Amino acid sequence: MAEYYGVRHLSPACAYYVREFLDRTKPKAVLIEGPSDLSGLIEGLCSPRVRLPAAILAYTTEAPVRTVMYPMAEFSPEYQAMLWAVTNNIPVEFCDLPSGSLLSREREDENSPQESESVYSRLEKLTGLDTDTFWEYRFEHCESYDDFIAAAKEYGKSIREFSISDEHNELREAYMRRRINETEEKYGKTAVITGAFHTSGIKDRPYTDKDKILTDKLEAAASKATLMPYSYYRLSSRSGYGAGSKAPAYYEMLWNNRIKGTLDNTAPEYLSALAAYQRKNGFSASSAEVIEAQRLSLTLSAMRGGRLPSMSDLRDSAVTCLGHGSFGEISLACADVEIGSKIGELPEGTVCTSVQEDFMLQLKELKLERYRTATVQELDLDLRENLRVKSEKSAFLDLNRSFFLHRLLQAGVHFGEKLLHSQENATWAEKWNISWTPETEIQIVEASLNGDTVEEAARTSLNMELASSETLTTTAKTLYSALLCGLPDCIKTAAYAVQKMAADCASPSDEGSTIGSLSATVRYGNIRRLDAEPIIPLIKQLYLKFCLQLFTASICDANAAEEIITAMTAVHDACIAHDFLDSERFIALLGDISDSDTVNPLISGFACALLAEQGKIAPEKLSELVSRRLSRGTPPHEGAAWFEGLAKRNRRSLIGRLTLWEKLCSFISELDDDEFKPVLISLRRTFADFSPAEKTDIAENIGEVLGISTQQAAEMITAEVTAEEQQAIDELDDFDFGDI
Repeated sequence: MAEYYGVRHLSPACAYYVREFLDRTKPKAVLIEGPSDLSGLIEGLCSPRVRLPAAILAYTTEAPVRTVMYPMAEFSPEYQAMLWAVTNNIPVEFCDLPSGSLLSREREDENSPQESESVYSRLEKLTGLDTDTFWEYRFEHCESYDDFIAAAKEYGKSIREFSISDEHNELREAYMRRRINETEEKYGKTAVITGAFHTSGIKDRPYTDKDKILTDKLEAAASKATLMPYSYYRLSSRSGYGAGSKAPAYYEMLWNNRIKGTLDNTAPEYLSALAAYQRKNGFSASSAEVIEAQRLSLTLSAMRGGRLPSMSDLRDSAVTCLGHGSFGEISLACADVEIGSKIGELPEGTVCTSVQEDFMLQLKELKLERYRTATVQELDLDLRENLRVKSEKSAFLDLNRSFFLHRLLQAGVHFGEKLLHSQENATWAEKWNISWTPETEIQIVEASLNGDTVEEAARTSLNMELASSETLTTTAKTLYSALLCGLPDCIKTAAYAVQKMAADCASPSDEGSTIGSLSATVRYGNIRRLDAEPIIPLIKQLYLKFCLQLFTASICDANAAEEIITAMTAVHDACIAHDFLDSERFIALLGDISDSDTVNPLISGFACALLAEQGKIAPEKLSELVSRRLSRGTPPHEGAAWFEGLAKRNRRSLIGRLTLWEKLCSFISELDDDEFKPVLISLRRTFADFSPAEKTDIAENIGEVLGISTQQAAEMITAEVTAEEQQAIDELDDFDFGDI
């Protein structure tokens, strides 16, 4: 004869009374809702070295990877039932469909019974309370085992009554009845721990031939399973986990106080924790406010029919007394006290994929264990050899950390996020934001499809990118990624692929972008202790090809012009970085482009800017170009485009050239209304990226040109737009720019 206990996942009261239920029934075996083929993981989960929360994760072995999750906290009734069985040396197994069968069914939240929203809305209408408050009043504050069991049975019946049955749950319950029958035949009296919804569906319903036929041939996807650490944030319903708890840290508080027999202490403990957080973060929170909030919470709970304050009562009281009427003032404190940032931990040997094992080993070897938290932490790396230490391992610790973090990213594991460094050209420095989430663990499991270690997974990912790459640019980026990952064999393979693609026809924009990637590879090569010399001939080859094609490619439309400018920038930076490139060839080419009337004016202006930045254009020549481009002899929209290209670089130098602004003012003043509109659009786009300080300096120049004071010029810049002026601006929306 089986004994049944219906639970609500992550309920401290259910977790507390399940032990009493098992003590009273004294079963010979325990069955718990969960994939029946994963019972072998129960012992590892119950290890005294495991720090909860943790989860059982099942996943398909073929892409796209699908997962099913069974998270546990210390206050999970399923976990407490496992602990009781292990402690008392009683067989304990799962009784739900095998994980492969669950994974074969593409269905949301297959790991838990999901009652429809209408179920809860109907319950809320009946009780007049939101579901969580009702549960806390009726169950979490219950002092009697018998009262709790009676209430839980009625709750399960209500959930069942208000829910619509479906084939999936019918199959699950048929399989549960089969497992119950098999376990009773093998061991005798069996305790069955399932969700309250399922308890009503399997209790007092014998296993039948229909159940046998239904469960004899189950569809199943090829799958594996592992244990993984979890977090309170992921358990919270805020993260989207359907069977989660809105406030796991608060529920842990309830759990600890129930164990100690001090449920009455939960309210003052919660409010005191909020006040402590507020004080720690610079907000006022007095003891008097905490006491007043405690009194108010007791009053609210009494008005709503509760014996003790619920979390809803406590939060309302805290908003009034500690937040002074504003939830925003205490929102961060509520998140900290209610959800928390706790992350579980598993000892070595309990995880079940080699990539997980390798990940944990690398964290230890690279001294990154303290970064395995939900809180984002910043990590600065100096990739240069540390000459102050003795061992090579310590000397290149930061470099190896960099390799590890880049390999994780390449493998699809977002444990770290690389940030822009304040020293842009410091090839030896990196800055990272690092944090651990359960999603990180899932990504690690998914990476196991590509190898047994993080390095192997990254290598496989790089090789897959190379195999699917169809452009020179993406192939060169893969080569650069291989450098960042510290994988010489992948660098060699990618370099060969780049060389092969470069021999075929490639556009100058692709060639320029590739030169930029290869240049970075060479510059970073030495600091990363990788030989980048074989790449130099490839850069030279692409550079020569780029120079031969650039002028012709610059005769293009506006869209292509932006791509060419990006390529020119990359080649310009490469020429500055490397002595092995014939930079004079590029300088001469820029001179031809800047002086040409046939190329796109945006590119022509940009070429002029690059020359001026390096001091490779004579002041007289620059003045000549400015006079020519910003004159009636040049179509207005072309003159504006040329100025836009000129203003993309070296802005400080341009601002200091008063003659430039004289020419610009003269150019604009001579335009008629139709000519002015497209020029205005171009100029607005040009100055959009200028800083406020730069705009102020420009205003001073224009003021000097127009013969007005700096203050008057500034007032012109900052003056409010009149209604007539706004109407004129609005008319630009209807202007036809199709022929520009």
